[in-house]
Amino acid sequence: MSVTQKFVPVVRRFSQLAFITLAIGLTLLAISCGGSSSAIAGPGPGPTPQTATQVKIGDAPADRVVSFEVTAGPITVTPTSGSAVTVLSGTRRLELSHLSGTNEPLALLNVPQGSYSSASITVSNPEVTFINNLGVLVKLQPAFNQAITLNFSPALTVGASSMVVDIDLNVANSLTFDGQGNITGVNLTAASFTVGTAVVAAEDKQGHDDGELEDTTGVITVVNGTSFTLTVDQTGTPLTFTTDANTQFNDGATLTLNTIVTVEGVTKSDGTLYAKEVEGIEDSNGAEAEGLITQVTGNPATQLTFVADHGMGSGMDDTKVGEPITADVSGAKYKVKKGNIDTSGIGGLPSAPTFPFDAATVHAGQRIEVESVAAMSGTSITADKVKLQQQALVGTVSGLQGSTTAGPVTFTLTVANDSVFAMLSGTTQVTVYWQPGTDLHKLASVNNGDTVRVRGLVFFTGSSFNMIARRIDQ
Repeated sequence: MSVTQKFVPVVRRFSQLAFITLAIGLTLLAISCGGSSSAIAGPGPGPTPQTATQVKIGDAPADRVVSFEVTAGPITVTPTSGSAVTVLSGTRRLELSHLSGTNEPLALLNVPQGSYSSASITVSNPEVTFINNLGVLVKLQPAFNQAITLNFSPALTVGASSMVVDIDLNVANSLTFDGQGNITGVNLTAASFTVGTAVVAAEDKQGHDDGELEDTTGVITVVNGTSFTLTVDQTGTPLTFTTDANTQFNDGATLTLNTIVTVEGVTKSDGTLYAKEVEGIEDSNGAEAEGLITQVTGNPATQLTFVADHGMGSGMDDTKVGEPITADVSGAKYKVKKGNIDTSGIGGLPSAPTFPFDAATVHAGQRIEVESVAAMSGTSITADKVKLQQQALVGTVSGLQGSTTAGPVTFTLTVANDSVFAMLSGTTQVTVYWQPGTDLHKLASVNNGDTVRVRGLVFFTGSSFNMIARRIDQ
């Protein structure tokens, strides 16, 4: 099943919750964003001790949403005692939908210890792409520019130990829909979002909310011995990683300026970042773009159409996000981007017939990364590689033998029939492989009838879909 490649520009007010998603993340980031944190006084008189703090942001978009972007800034924050301080005078552009079921760091900061009670952020120029009930891609570009005040209750407290600030939101529960499932408005409440903190966990025990860094893609902008600075795709966030003899360098990756790489990493106890794996993508002349496939042409595939949710490199910029990209894949190599997914007992990937990924099995509804040695031309790209990327699906569990707390087991996940995945793939059912290393995140168990979100790799067998789970949460 493919989606008609027709975009309808609409101007209207859209989900302020998505704006608040970004606002909270940038507010927490903003204590030292755009300048040295030492220039900002902490709550209370005199010098204030500071704590290494990693701010991460994620998203739980509505089933119909394919991509969402917004511009944020200026930003001010207010401590529990003292006056508001301007911490970001400029703006920053972010895309949020690709972070469903995971998160990514916005910054590694030295935050003044103490309590923060509120923030004010200006949000503007949102762009959202979703699929309407007719299967048509619709792009909304509301005329929106508003300062939003956020009150933290209880106040956000920064202590002495290195920590991670996490943002947990449920956009789907804060949208309103018409009788056909089209997005019509929002219904914001205090329960729409939560902000939490966690002390950095031991390196071999970390999850995405207490130190792990998953699938972080950017360009190497600084190399200093065995460390390097990665400027993350469209956000422009600089992250400095250390490496050692145990760091794996794959797909030709080297610590070379202006090369695009993906990093799998962890956070050390002092708050610094360590790269466990560095995967090469392209050099500065090439490009990469990621997104959901909406149409496959040919069998085996010769062309893929996908809606970009982010990317970087020559010819790939913010104007391409939320737009359909046409990829010539006639000469492409296919690869599975495994990341930290546990494939024990499965063997090498791809593995037919259970987990194939090639020109004969690539399918609409899968999330991919397209890499090119050449620049993107307009909204067209010639693929050197097509890599299967992780994605998140929300649905109802069935087929389990009683209450389950750990893998390996399988179950059926049934997604909504009007979800993006169902409308693109043509099916509502996916067989989930819950592995021993799958993260059961903030759930005591999984039971038949539960509604869960599963993030992992989705494969098309030729007749059905299988998914290896990286994480299961509520």
